[in-house]
Amino acid sequence: MKIAILVKEFPPEVIGGTEVQTMRMAEELGRKHEVIVFTKRYKSDAKYNYHKHYGIVRIPNIRFNGFLSTLTFVLLTPFFIMKYRKKIDVLQCMMIYPNGFIGLLLNKLFEIPFFSWIRGGDWYFAKNNRIKRKMIASVLRNSLVVVQSNEIKKDVESEFPEANLKIIPNAVDILGIRANGEYIIFVGNLIERKGVKYLIKAMKNVKGKLIIVGDGPERKKLEKLAQSLEVNCEFVGAVAPEKVSEYLMKGKLFVLPAVKGEGFPNVILEAMSVGLPVVATSLGGIPDLVKNGETGFLVKPADVEALAGKITEIVNNDSLWSIMSDNCLKEVKRYSWDNIIRQIEGVYESCVE
Repeated sequence: MKIAILVKEFPPEVIGGTEVQTMRMAEELGRKHEVIVFTKRYKSDAKYNYHKHYGIVRIPNIRFNGFLSTLTFVLLTPFFIMKYRKKIDVLQCMMIYPNGFIGLLLNKLFEIPFFSWIRGGDWYFAKNNRIKRKMIASVLRNSLVVVQSNEIKKDVESEFPEANLKIIPNAVDILGIRANGEYIIFVGNLIERKGVKYLIKAMKNVKGKLIIVGDGPERKKLEKLAQSLEVNCEFVGAVAPEKVSEYLMKGKLFVLPAVKGEGFPNVILEAMSVGLPVVATSLGGIPDLVKNGETGFLVKPADVEALAGKITEIVNNDSLWSIMSDNCLKEVKRYSWDNIIRQIEGVYESCVE
């Protein structure tokens, strides 16, 4: 089958959950299908080769600011996709806004089969903007939309009960190894909604070292906070997606203290794939992924005391850690690429019938 994947941004310039999951998905699909990824053009494109099993079409955009970049990307994308129309059986739009709306327009104008995929922030943030909400509503009322978890499905149905939704979670490589480290690990972009400041505050009352993998606009503030609280904390900075597992292997526990905007975080799957129990906030699709008391603990967003308590409970109890680690390794098998690709292929077939 000839598959086009539309995603705003892509590694190596942007290394977020959607971007990394899309890259890995394109690699896996490209072993069996013809895959083209449509994404933004960056100046550094020529320096990298991330596309052994798929093609990449880079779409020009004005990078003066975020608004102009997205606007020009949205306006130009339909022309680029139409240029490759004969190489497309189905269009997969990663994020319902703005990509899902582009897919809907192409479907109405040129009958290109498509579906969109809610990834988290594209729903939880965009739906509160009047114009964006209208665009999202038009996609939900006129096409199939994939969501990552049952909790996200419930959230969408509470506002759009007529939506045609299908659940397909993220996937992860099953490495068959177990972490044997001693550190508390966070991996992610250092932005406010990830709630890292609450983790640092919690670590003031936890014995152990925190390793923070990732970079972003909050880094300097977080470094000052860790220093002022005398927290044992190492900031690693950004690392390539394929290097994340090296840091997870150094861990005893993974923590995601996000305060809003989470979907179905790849990084939790990656942590569980090496047997790391997880302490995370109860947001978006996280409760479908982290089984409270079995593969880790769930806490309320911004609850420093609860974070510290649950982290301590796991790291100080070897028996509990062992049970949770075993549970993680068992649970994560459900999210192997083989399993998830079969589900995605089922969606392709339904779109082209």
